[in-house]
Amino acid sequence: MTDCTLVQAHTFGKVLRGRAFDGLSVEEVLMPPSLRVGSHAHEGAQIYFLLEGTYVEACRTGRHTLRAGQTWFRPAGEAHENAVIGDDPALTLIVTVERCRYDRLEHLSIGPAQLQSLLIDEVRAELVRELRRADASAVTALEAWALLLLTRTERLLATGSTVAPQWLPDAVHFIETSWQQPISLAAVATHVGVHPATLAAAFRRFHSTSVGSYLRRCRLGHAREALLQTNEPIKSIAVDAGFYDQAHFGRCFKAQYGVTPASARLRRAV
Repeated sequence: MTDCTLVQAHTFGKVLRGRAFDGLSVEEVLMPPSLRVGSHAHEGAQIYFLLEGTYVEACRTGRHTLRAGQTWFRPAGEAHENAVIGDDPALTLIVTVERCRYDRLEHLSIGPAQLQSLLIDEVRAELVRELRRADASAVTALEAWALLLLTRTERLLATGSTVAPQWLPDAVHFIETSWQQPISLAAVATHVGVHPATLAAAFRRFHSTSVGSYLRRCRLGHAREALLQTNEPIKSIAVDAGFYDQAHFGRCFKAQYGVTPASARLRRAV
């Protein structure tokens, strides 16, 4: 890449909603299918969550294709090119960190890197939720979740545990799109063509959990959304989420979120 342009704008897409703090911003951005951006750099470090679509970034470490559910970190001042491929737009959540707020990130990475962590996935969901709520409490919550994201990113970069096997995102995608089915460790391993022990070890290293726990948290996340967004009976939500029965669902839900499903539903109106 040549003739890199330093830009102050956080993005070349359309900002649907966003919040800015002292040296920190969180924005939900829609990028059209035709978007092509030549070599440029941003003054702040950025963490990209791809929510929908397919997004390509070319930088000194190569050409990287990001799909829905993946997370990308880019240091401040890093030259790169961007493109949205396919017929659909790319919906992204972009957290921008200026050097005045969190300059340690600049020194922890030798270059852009994909971030893979179950905690980061959970933070992404909370950031999207609070950004779309847009009430007074959401401002404080957004900043808190963004700071937690930065802390987790710093630790991932410091340990050098950002380079995951190329097949791991496919395994994650398989789980996240098949969570309603009775899938197993062996089934996921067969899908990506690796030994179950290899898959289990990679999940523990890059997601800090087991395949079974990741699947359960995925199911619980969908169930929690149904509890908060619909009036569907809790028993039906439990079955649809792949749990044996309502009691099993209730135990797992309380262990994950600290409240029962019924209590979570009551609190949504508070």
